[in-house]
Amino acid sequence: MTAVETESSEVVPASLQGGYLAKQCPEAVQLDVLRPVDPLPTSQFRMMLAAAGNAFERTVFAELLSSVSGAVEVDRTREPNCREALTTEAMRAGAQLVIGGRLPVDAVGHRVGEPDLLVRAGDEPKVNGRWAYVPVDVKHHIVRDTPELPGNPAESLGVAPWVETGGAAASEFARWTYGDLVQLAHYQRLLEACGHEISEGRWGGIIGVGQQLAWYDLDAPCWAPSEYLEERPAGPLSTMESYDAAFAHRLTVIDAALRQRRDPAVPLLAEPILVPACAECGWRVWCYPRLEEAGDLSLLPGVDMRKRRLHQERRVTDLHGLAGLDDRTARLVAAGVQLADLIERAAAVEPRTSIGEVIPRRHRQIATLAREGVRNVDDLKGLSGQTLRYENSGIGDLPGQIDRARARLGPEPAYRRRGVDRLGVPRADIEIDIDMENVEQGTYLWGVLFTERRPSGPPAVEYLPFVSWDPETSTGELDAFERFWEWLRGQRAAAAASDRLLRAYCYSKSAENSQMRRIAGRLGLEEEVKAFLASEQWVDLYAVFRDQLVTGTTMGLKTVAQLAGFRWRSEDAGGGQAMVRYAEAVSDPNVTIRVEARRWLLEYNEDDVRATVALREWLDVDARPLPSVETLGNATAT
Repeated sequence: MTAVETESSEVVPASLQGGYLAKQCPEAVQLDVLRPVDPLPTSQFRMMLAAAGNAFERTVFAELLSSVSGAVEVDRTREPNCREALTTEAMRAGAQLVIGGRLPVDAVGHRVGEPDLLVRAGDEPKVNGRWAYVPVDVKHHIVRDTPELPGNPAESLGVAPWVETGGAAASEFARWTYGDLVQLAHYQRLLEACGHEISEGRWGGIIGVGQQLAWYDLDAPCWAPSEYLEERPAGPLSTMESYDAAFAHRLTVIDAALRQRRDPAVPLLAEPILVPACAECGWRVWCYPRLEEAGDLSLLPGVDMRKRRLHQERRVTDLHGLAGLDDRTARLVAAGVQLADLIERAAAVEPRTSIGEVIPRRHRQIATLAREGVRNVDDLKGLSGQTLRYENSGIGDLPGQIDRARARLGPEPAYRRRGVDRLGVPRADIEIDIDMENVEQGTYLWGVLFTERRPSGPPAVEYLPFVSWDPETSTGELDAFERFWEWLRGQRAAAAASDRLLRAYCYSKSAENSQMRRIAGRLGLEEEVKAFLASEQWVDLYAVFRDQLVTGTTMGLKTVAQLAGFRWRSEDAGGGQAMVRYAEAVSDPNVTIRVEARRWLLEYNEDDVRATVALREWLDVDARPLPSVETLGNATAT
């Protein structure tokens, strides 16, 4: 029988599924059965995250085992049936805490699962003689947005969740992470199947970074209906409702795939759709070419699954269909002009009647129509009936989506946005490109490329890294930032003293801004940093690019820098790999590996700042002849 993986990476028959199934992309579920090619291997980044999560889990387990009286740990190295028997024995005996257990298989519900913790609720068994338990998972990420000191789960686990939350749907400052809660819902169903569920609602907990515990009411309505479902119930849905629908849907996808393997005439139920999870999915080797071949709407930035569905409901099924919509009608729809009502009213009057006579009280709409060349009833004939279907569709950025689709299909790599006659890029005598590198524990590197432009001759260019390799990142980040800020302060002062213009650049400033503000608060530099970030000296090249050009592709630096012909020296350059390298750079026992990791990180950071220089030069010179997206018209639809 076909096998798939559970949340613990254990291979089980397709008839039994772990909680991971409910949060997995349906196409990935389908491909796990069909196996048309070999998927790409798990990335180093994902393996690093898994290793860190396992280490954190072991730490939590050890502390709970030593501090909770009556805790029972199930040896996860034992055979599954043995672990299941040990877990059942512990629950029947009323163990206060079961660590690393495996719940009895739910053959009817097709479920199997291994909750990290099972916490006993109450001091007496239920009416059926069985003790009640609440599932708790351990996750190596933040679960509560609170400045409180690290938690003590050994104390917190003993409090009933509905008591701890004081009647609220979750603990104070709790983060609602869909994947975490769906996993808890899976364990809840398994507890119900074996008769060990609590009777006071449905609850689950997550122990996260800082060993803080957050409780959640799994019956609290909080999630929008999934776009994967053909029949979407009215939302919002509770975690239990969302899980049940998703799990049942994935089971039907597996069933159809199994039947299709026996009979190719059986239709499959899933299709490739570009979603954020694709970036780390091994099946992208199969899905990406098919998405491109189909011109799938999800390839277009800004078209999520909801908007993709809304387009398809209006018989626009690919990028060519979207590019072929009428941009003028789309602008009127986006501006809120009530076109359907206007056309109905206009049918009763003469073609030469002015729009103002048809809708005399709608002054703003009359002005908007006039700007688009619609001044009398006869002009309404030029509007597109197909595009009119988007009135009240909920797609407010339809004109932009049309332009992006045309740009993606057009012959040029990029186009000027509508209304942009000439590209403009802020330049300066002294240009400083800045890029930071960080991990969850803090920011360890501020890299700058210092460029001094001269009246004659080539500019002077120097890369300067302000870095700390202190394994205590939260401490080291203060030293790195202090040195960086002192240097930047000096450059700004020198430029002002010599009456030269200085600008500092980054690409997509939100990350740099948040880290600067956060660290400045620790160093007492809040006002100084705040003034710099609000000044004209701080330039976001992403905004410069976004506000003037349209490409129809993603606008990350790795993508747009290619327009300038820039390439990173490392083929695996990226944020995930940088985190892997940082872990090696500060903690690997092999000095050679540490040195190589540090070299890689500095080279990667230097390439990032050199990329923004290359992009700025391209915008200032080679990009100026690019045509406007207005020149494409509807021709790309053919």
